[in-house]
Amino acid sequence: MMNGNYARAMIPLILAGTFLLDVFMPWGYAVWVVGDVFSAILTLWIEWLIAPYLVAAIGTVLAYFGHMLSPPVIAVDIAGFNRVAGIALLWVTAWLVARARRAKLDDATRRLGAIMESSSDAILTVTPDGFVTTWNGGAERIFGYTANEMIGRSILTIIPVHLSRDRAWELATVRGTHDIQNYDAVRLTKDGRYIDVSITLSPLKDAVGQFLGVSKVIRDISERKRGEMLLKQAHEALEMKVLERTAELSAANHSLQILSRQLMQVQEEERSRLARDLHDEVGQLLTALKIDLQDIQHGEVRDARFSPLTDSLELVDQLLTQVRTLALDLRPSILDDLGLVPALRWYANRQAVRNGWVLSLTVEGMDGRIPIPMEVTCFRVAQEALTNIAKYSQAKMIDLALRSHGEHVSLVIQDDGVGFDVMLARRRAQSGESIGLLGMEERVRLAGGSLVISSAPGEGTRLELRFSLAEQELIKPHVPAEVILP
Repeated sequence: MMNGNYARAMIPLILAGTFLLDVFMPWGYAVWVVGDVFSAILTLWIEWLIAPYLVAAIGTVLAYFGHMLSPPVIAVDIAGFNRVAGIALLWVTAWLVARARRAKLDDATRRLGAIMESSSDAILTVTPDGFVTTWNGGAERIFGYTANEMIGRSILTIIPVHLSRDRAWELATVRGTHDIQNYDAVRLTKDGRYIDVSITLSPLKDAVGQFLGVSKVIRDISERKRGEMLLKQAHEALEMKVLERTAELSAANHSLQILSRQLMQVQEEERSRLARDLHDEVGQLLTALKIDLQDIQHGEVRDARFSPLTDSLELVDQLLTQVRTLALDLRPSILDDLGLVPALRWYANRQAVRNGWVLSLTVEGMDGRIPIPMEVTCFRVAQEALTNIAKYSQAKMIDLALRSHGEHVSLVIQDDGVGFDVMLARRRAQSGESIGLLGMEERVRLAGGSLVISSAPGEGTRLELRFSLAEQELIKPHVPAEVILP
């Protein structure tokens, strides 16, 4: 396939061969029949615009010397006419080739201009001095300057003043001293906006390879940069959420480990307390009962008024009371049989009498029983809270409020005691020093509720326990609403 290199190599050979033929063939037909015309046609594959006329001029000179050096075999006028005709044909061919090249170039220029004007990207050319020579419609849309405003102005017009390094690079690239093909940058629009752009550079050279400047294709990538920024922010937020969730899971796992150890410790302490109660109270009563029964067995009755039988009956009564008290402390049957409201009223009144409190108990909207796990949780939290109040708060007044509002049940326990630092107590619970606060929170969480503890030194304490009854049905009571408690 013909290309420019082959054409440049063949043209001198053809011209030289034509000249030799012309010298040794005095008729002069070689000039226009053999090679010079073909050489002019080959210039179609050479970039130089003057190549056809250059070949025609060389052919003319060679034809003249061929005529002068050829032997005078035929009449001079015939040999001269043939050569003149060949030279004329050569120049006509050169003119046609040059015209075809110009037409092709004009068509390519029109196509290129149409492409440039229809492009959404900014396409412009810049001289080595940094002045804009072309400015397409895409550049007008992106930067806001018209072609009349920008052609002849410095390319630094669209570069922010504070980006001195970019301005220096820009001048270096248009002068060809820096070979930068593609880069991202920030540019300035006519209305003062900063936009992110992607710039592609291409050097411009003339037919002989001389550097004329650069062409630039500038694309607005503000939306892409904005998307990348949003993606980066989302990624950072996701990583932060993962770290937070990991920390929460780690803290929860640590709390569960502490809670598990504390629960085992509390279990052993409770067993120890029950063992002491059984040994010191129930065991002593059973021993005394055994002695009285032995006296009855051996007939050792000294006074009828204080007979062992009477003592035994009293001991049995005390024993029944102690056993009933232990059973109620472990789990009152009233909670299972009658529900949360009677159980809470019984236990709160009992603790108020024992500790000398002024008790206020409010019950609203509790027309039916709530699910058993919620009842047990509310009772145990109240039990733990009242025990802690008795131990630490030095309270005089206790307010209990049990309410049912639509799909929510709440239990509020408030005292006027000395209060405490909630954050400090929570840290102590997490370090394993105390289980009360952590145990209540974990019990409520496992039951699907929420517990809010509000307190401060000298301001009393308020606990609010909330449960959602969504997708749960109330348990209808099977006993009378008013119950006489022992």
